[in-house]
Order: sequence, then C-alpha cells, then structure tokens
Amino acid sequence: MKQLDKEEQQLLDLLPKGIERPRPLKELVKLTGWSNRRVRGIINRLIVIHHQPIGARYEHPNNGYFIITNDKERQQALAPLTS
Repeated sequence: MKQLDKEEQQLLDLLPKGIERPRPLKELVKLTGWSNRRVRGIINRLIVIHHQPIGARYEHPNNGYFIITNDKERQQALAPLTS
C-alpha cells in the first residue's frame, strides 16, 4: 500500500470514527483552508488508492464524512449509492 502524503494524513486525522457525528464538507474546508474540490479529491484518493473505509452521510442536518467502523455503518454509507 502506498504511503499517505501530508495532506491525505491531515484530512484523515480530521475525520471522526463512526457515523454518529460525521464532519460536513463545509467544516473540512474551513479547518484545512482548501477548496471543496480539493477536499473531495483527497477523500476520493483516500478511498480509491489507499482503501480507507470512509463513508458519507447525506441526511440533513447530520450529514458529512466519517470513518466506517463496522458493517452496519458500511451498509448505511452504501445505501444512497445503491438505490
């Protein structure tokens, strides 16, 4: 597995474990100072290249990104993508 670069590790460290309190994209942009596109691109690299278990929740007001910690959370993260 390829090593994470500095930005990838920084973003991964900002993601909460578990689906209970996902971190919204807007908050990740504010914390990093990067654009929406850059944050989404790095999240994509973390998932596709580094196989990190990152999920997204799309239900307002509790939407955002999180680190998947179990199969139930994995199913919840996949549900909007498979419907």
